[in-house]
Amino acid sequence: MTGAEDIRGGAGRVVEQAAAARWATVAAFFLNGTVFGVWATQIPLLKNRLDLSPAVLGVALLCLAVGALTAMIASGPLLGRLGSAPVTRATALLFAAFLPLPALVPDVVTLCLVLALFGASGGTMDVAMNAQGALVERRLGRPIMSSLHGMWSLGGLAGAGLGALLLPLMTPAAQAALVSAGLVALFLALQGRFLPDRNASAGGLVLPDRKTLLLGLLAALSFMSEGAILDWSAIHLRDDLGAPVALAGMGFGVFCAAMAVGRFSGDRLRHRFGGATLMSVGSLLAAAGLGLVLAAGVMADGSPLLAIAGFGLTGIGLSNIVPVLFSTAGAAESGRADHAVAAVSTMGYTGVLAGPPLVGFIAQATSLATAFALIALLALFVAVAAVRAVPRQAL
Repeated sequence: MTGAEDIRGGAGRVVEQAAAARWATVAAFFLNGTVFGVWATQIPLLKNRLDLSPAVLGVALLCLAVGALTAMIASGPLLGRLGSAPVTRATALLFAAFLPLPALVPDVVTLCLVLALFGASGGTMDVAMNAQGALVERRLGRPIMSSLHGMWSLGGLAGAGLGALLLPLMTPAAQAALVSAGLVALFLALQGRFLPDRNASAGGLVLPDRKTLLLGLLAALSFMSEGAILDWSAIHLRDDLGAPVALAGMGFGVFCAAMAVGRFSGDRLRHRFGGATLMSVGSLLAAAGLGLVLAAGVMADGSPLLAIAGFGLTGIGLSNIVPVLFSTAGAAESGRADHAVAAVSTMGYTGVLAGPPLVGFIAQATSLATAFALIALLALFVAVAAVRAVPRQAL
């Protein structure tokens, strides 16, 4: 065999390994989304079983968020020392294993502890699987991050659907255990295909550089917009536009469906036009969608359907911003990629936590329409900043 044939054969094996690792990473994203989807269906039942007031339930959910955020902060050194593959394996199994526990806890104190650990495993898994996705993407030499996030969305829908299907047939703990067992079996069948990190650092704390901070800021703004629409779209449709109850929930449903469609087409668009262009155009579409939401509010009779269409356009626009940001962070120089992904994840998750309360404060002081207008302005800022933060060339 000639030297050229050796090189071609080696390159072919690298691509084959990366293609196999892609399916393992798809399974990780699907598992993570499904666990969250099942968990969402269990929250009302948990509230009733433990007789939790809204305030106490809020504290318990805050424990989950704090656990996730704390783990994300610590995940950079962990991934730098161990690599994304073993951390993804371990945290995926832990995250699925924790799913049935909230349905079994006897009191609020135990619930808060379990949710903190549940959030910590999910938060660390979030960072690790995005780092692995960025690694696989680099080895394949083509974009895959948007479709990975699309699989997370499908997992969330599958989890919610399984919750609706199984809860009438069995206890919440049994339902969660059944789903958890199925996810673990699927994941174990594929987990051996993850790619090892060749350039794992010695661990330790690595402070984010200015580019990573900019990526994290843009992730926070994007997640903030998603969280605001999650929590406030139905209220805007119902209270401000007079939509019937059945129609009010469609705003977020259309938004989620549009995001899934956008993500499954995002890799192809990024390959053709580049990440910066995809982010800038997407941000402009998001701003235009929120413009439709605002326009619906100034019409004489209000127009819920126009606002719902606006939320859908916003979903398409926002769909690929976060995947592009994670991919860019994962392409950082050797030894910094895992830390960069961890920093972007942490800052982005902070946006999820901060967005809905900020919208509430703004709506209290002015109006919900004003809050959506400010989010549209933030989308315009992301459109401009993307040119500086993200490479123009396609992968």
